[in-house]
Amino acid sequence: MRRPGGPIGSGSVPEFIIKIDKQNGNAEDFYVGTETMNPGGMIPFHKHHNSEEVVVLEEGGATVTVGDKRAVAGPHFIVFIPRETWVSIANTGNSPIHGYYLFSRQGFENFLRARSVRPGEPLTPLTPEELRRAADEGHITPWDTSKGPYRQGVPLP
Repeated sequence: MRRPGGPIGSGSVPEFIIKIDKQNGNAEDFYVGTETMNPGGMIPFHKHHNSEEVVVLEEGGATVTVGDKRAVAGPHFIVFIPRETWVSIANTGNSPIHGYYLFSRQGFENFLRARSVRPGEPLTPLTPEELRRAADEGHITPWDTSKGPYRQGVPLP
């Protein structure tokens, strides 16, 4: 369960499952995770520094932004996200969307673990220092929403 106080919008997708990594399957490089995004939910803008990512969405209705490109994802949509590229996904449909996230290298799961607790544990808010440390450990830069909801150069919805 994601703890409150993360990047703006990230609380709208509270649960995730780490399927394959060093701790789950003894993978050396690969990381796979899954989550369900409810209508109106979003994964806020961020970029990964150490890996490429492939997102597979089982259902349609998501608006996906990768770099300066934006598209509405249909059923079984596959998105490739190069390293160091800003990305955001929003469920703009009327039903939940189940997604798989495949990474070429491990690292992002450290961000997820550092800013979450297991179901049933207290959801204590993250401090700004905990969020910064989680981002460093996960090789990720979340978008600084004090600069506005969208990064410069991204077309507005």
